[in-house]
Amino acid sequence: MRRFIHPCHLLLVLSAVAVLVSAPAGADTFRAILGGRVLGTLDYAGGGGGTGALRTVLDNTPLGVGDGQFDGRTEWVQADGRSLLQYTGDSASSRKSRQISVLLEDGRVIQTAVNPASERTPLSVAEKVPEGVIDPVTAFGRMIGAGECPPAFVIYDGRRVVQVQPRGAEVAGARKTCRMTYDVVAGPGHLSPFRFTALKLDLVYEAGQLAQMQIGAGPFSLRLTR
Repeated sequence: MRRFIHPCHLLLVLSAVAVLVSAPAGADTFRAILGGRVLGTLDYAGGGGGTGALRTVLDNTPLGVGDGQFDGRTEWVQADGRSLLQYTGDSASSRKSRQISVLLEDGRVIQTAVNPASERTPLSVAEKVPEGVIDPVTAFGRMIGAGECPPAFVIYDGRRVVQVQPRGAEVAGARKTCRMTYDVVAGPGHLSPFRFTALKLDLVYEAGQLAQMQIGAGPFSLRLTR
């Protein structure tokens, strides 16, 4: 059976239940396509002020083996008299579920919680995470809102740290393709048993709007398109 890359592996998020639910209000919606087959959808909605919601639903994977849903959210919370950005990521499928919560202050991780505990990694300890990171929901929002090739940024999802960097661009009329690299620099790679640590990421902007994303690793290639 052919294996595939889950679209949320780009943003370090996971599958969840196989039932398609409504997208966040005012969401940007992308279809996840592999080899001409639509596997599901990804929806992003920015709430302003650094908040946002990201939902991925896979409901058409081969034989349903990869069906699932992920819900990620960022919101401001009060802790110890400070305003902190909280990232939560909830996923579940017929195989497993995982819940992650991360508190951040100005790019510094204050606290990380991963449930079940068996899903924790050495990078699930706040003190081991480098400063200057953003969460997966903020990362997707940054790519959506850039309007053109975004500058480098570093993602932390509660289990690993990823460096995303530009490596070139191509322009054809109103269409601009940004070639990016996606490297896991600390923590486990994606997609067991492959454990990919380096992906190619192409962002296609048309008239200043993100129209398509292409994610590739080895023989795999996944396309997210409006």
